[in-house]
Amino acid sequence: MASWKKILIIVGSVFIVIVSGGLFLFYSLLGVFSPPKIEITSEYISTNGDFINGITIEEIEVDSFGQDGVPVEYTVNYWTSCHIDHPRGRPPEPPDEIYFDKNGKYWWTEEKVEIKFVHKGLSRESLNNKRVFWSLGQEKFPTCPLEFKKGQWYFITVGDSQVTGIFFFIDDQGKEYQYYLASGVSPI
Repeated sequence: MASWKKILIIVGSVFIVIVSGGLFLFYSLLGVFSPPKIEITSEYISTNGDFINGITIEEIEVDSFGQDGVPVEYTVNYWTSCHIDHPRGRPPEPPDEIYFDKNGKYWWTEEKVEIKFVHKGLSRESLNNKRVFWSLGQEKFPTCPLEFKKGQWYFITVGDSQVTGIFFFIDDQGKEYQYYLASGVSPI
């Protein structure tokens, strides 16, 4: 084979490797700016990131729905919060899955409340201005004290600034639906 062909093959190969690597890095960089992918079932919640700040599950009574069939105004009657155990003296190892009926490196609290919310754009706002949110409740539970019910709406917050929350619904046949609400906030 002629030497110019060998040089052309080497230059072409290097070019392909550099372009492929650049495209991979660009794609990876775009993934950093996208909100986390979250999957919810009645048994667990998982993410492609982690739950360093825990989660809160709110049982809601819907007053009105938006055009897309998702609650816009509702009252939170009950919530349970999952708190992550962060060991002292070591870097945190937050979970990427939280099982509702299994023990883990987390614990739960619950509280009965009555707080009205309305969604406006990408955020939600409380109509009860005097209520202090996210108290810890009185008792710690090793597993989630909430039992998901058919025909019930839930709103789940995941402690990530890129996510306003996720509506979760189980219909009368037991089919589960989730409606993800990105906040529009940049991760940086």
